[in-house]
Amino acid sequence: MKITSLLTLTLLAAGINSAAAQELVLAVNEGVTYQDGGPATERYKPLLQLISKELKQNVKLQSVDVTNFAKGLTENKFDIAFIHAAHIGLQGVKKNGYEGLVTAKGFTDYRARVLVANTSPLKTMQDLRGKKIGVPSVDSITTMMFMANLRELNFQQPEKFFTATRYQDAVPFMIDNGFVDAGVTGSASVAKAWVAKGGRVLAETKPIPVKQFLASKKLNESDKEKLKNLLLNLSENEAGRNALSKIGMTGFVPWNTQVMDEAAVRLGL
Repeated sequence: MKITSLLTLTLLAAGINSAAAQELVLAVNEGVTYQDGGPATERYKPLLQLISKELKQNVKLQSVDVTNFAKGLTENKFDIAFIHAAHIGLQGVKKNGYEGLVTAKGFTDYRARVLVANTSPLKTMQDLRGKKIGVPSVDSITTMMFMANLRELNFQQPEKFFTATRYQDAVPFMIDNGFVDAGVTGSASVAKAWVAKGGRVLAETKPIPVKQFLASKKLNESDKEKLKNLLLNLSENEAGRNALSKIGMTGFVPWNTQVMDEAAVRLGL
């Protein structure tokens, strides 16, 4: 009896370990400067179910901040990654063996926009030397793109003049109240509203696609292909459209290696 019980427990433990080994981790970071629409565990549930069904493995969600995302990619902790901050994702592809699968529709032309008051004497990016500049979080892709542009113009340590705010919506407030001479946003809607109320867009950076899906080298080629095809075809069926709407996406487009490599160079990665 004891031998039978021991054997049963051994087999049960082996089964649990096997199930755990088959569980995949989808790490998500949606950006540090936008407020989300509720708990990620609920919003991503329909997508997790679709991925789990397609790969025939349970997929669990892990929300990760930018700093820990970079560390996790370096240590290859995530099987699948969906990240807003393009500089972190691109670094994962370039240095950590991750493969870029797709990028989000509607976010392939993401750019940092420099806002100033209509009465501001500033006319070009060069005029920003020594000026106080309001930016989103210093970890955000928007700020990274802006800094990369300033480095191209030979600005030395431009971040010394930055005043950071968590949410991009707060950038116009900083300009209106004289806290900064100019402000930076990656939000087209924020920039549009700023112009509508009489402000100016001083300049824009070159665009970079953001919101990228990456796959770890731990995934086999067959599963990578299945995952990529699933993501590209989500907008073609009701279940997929529901999953997309829950996370605020309209669909995905294939990873463009040339565009992403150029972006990595521009960001100094």
